[in-house]
Amino acid sequence: MNKERATEIFNSPEMINVMHQDREVYIEEVIERNEMARIHPVDQPNIVQKVPLYELKENVH
Repeated sequence: MNKERATEIFNSPEMINVMHQDREVYIEEVIERNEMARIHPVDQPNIVQKVPLYELKENVH
């Protein structure tokens, strides 16, 4: 995912499905300077990790 789309999803008032390694995640922060994102699994908000944006995929139904 590119940083522009990640930022759009982060700023969206509606929930947009994003996947990281076959898990649905929530983007907590987009770190533009190094193209990373801070995420957590939707069902486990206490497990936070930083991942490269290119590892995130928008889950389009």
